Amino acid sequence: MWNKILAFGRDRRGAIAVLFAVAIYPVMMMIVAAIDLSRMSQQQARLQAALDAAALFVARLVADGKTPADLNATARSIVLGNINPSDLLNVTVTATMDNTNVRVAGNGTLNSMVPGLLINTDLSVRGTAGATWRTKKIDLVLVLDNTGSMSSSGKMTALKTAAKNLIDTMALVSNRPDAIRIGIVPFDVQVRIGTTYKNESWLTYAGTSITSSSWTGCVADRDQSYDVDDTTPTSALPGTLFPARNCTNSNLTSMMPLSTDWTALKAKVDAMSPAGNTNVTIGLVWGLHMLTQNAPLTTARTLATEPDLERIIILLTDGDNTQNRWTTNGTSIDARTDLACTNTKANGVRLYTIRVINGDASLLRRCATTTSMYYDVRSASELVPVFQRIAAEIGQLRLTQ
Repeated sequence: MWNKILAFGRDRRGAIAVLFAVAIYPVMMMIVAAIDLSRMSQQQARLQAALDAAALFVARLVADGKTPADLNATARSIVLGNINPSDLLNVTVTATMDNTNVRVAGNGTLNSMVPGLLINTDLSVRGTAGATWRTKKIDLVLVLDNTGSMSSSGKMTALKTAAKNLIDTMALVSNRPDAIRIGIVPFDVQVRIGTTYKNESWLTYAGTSITSSSWTGCVADRDQSYDVDDTTPTSALPGTLFPARNCTNSNLTSMMPLSTDWTALKAKVDAMSPAGNTNVTIGLVWGLHMLTQNAPLTTARTLATEPDLERIIILLTDGDNTQNRWTTNGTSIDARTDLACTNTKANGVRLYTIRVINGDASLLRRCATTTSMYYDVRSASELVPVFQRIAAEIGQLRLTQ
């Protein structure tokens, strides 16, 4: 009997269980506390994201002239919609506004897994966010190939549909007067500016038998190197003047300066008729002229007076350069187009380029502001979705934080 008692006293097989039973509670509490601290970090990030979203939303409403009657209630609804209220208790949100500057602050308390466990720890989560939403103004010029090759494969028909859809989209995005203006420059080897400019000092009839009364409204390339830039024309430098020429294609549609008359813009697109050879340079340069205040066209807005102005050209062609004022050598004409592209981008203009089935892909790709702004359209049916994509990008440009 005595031996059994001694053996029992020496038995240690249940000691671990006893120690585990004693230690499990503090260990579990430490694990729970660690989880709560991790959850605090997660909730902090989530609250901050929610505050950012609320600030942007309210700022956009303010910029659009739709200031909420109760800023706090509006901001709070956005915040609560972006967090889990069961994880964050007693959430408060305050919003203040100064012009279009919005500040949203919020705080809450972590819903601890074991209330009272972290008694010496601050479980509050807080953050602030600010936003200024500026609605950009946009001047957009469509520089569109009207050469003979555009009559094939349904290209001109598709172009008209795509361009008119883009105009409709811009009309919807333009929620304020003059928010978006669009101009159109149809081109072949010339650009038809129209006879309303027949007496302008920047026009020259030198070297021709043309008079202001007999002129049909077209111009050729300026003297080099003025043919590829926006140098202001002056009679003191005859090379800067624009050579008046009678139109080689009597059906070439005249350009339309920047306008918010959506109906007239779509009518201009419908009037386009393909004929003639290709001179991309002259079309692009007249697009640039339309976006600057220098003569010959002076209705453009400037960054000095419109700091949120975005100037954009969409250049579309379906063929290689074949003819300009001096030559039919495509390589020589391409060199002029390259310079015109460089000068346009250096002027701060965002430049999209579209190649429709045919044309110099390398030239148009390097002409675009970025390679992502170059589109290689393999069939006419792709034109509508490409223009829709560009329209969506332009619409997004209007809204910047």
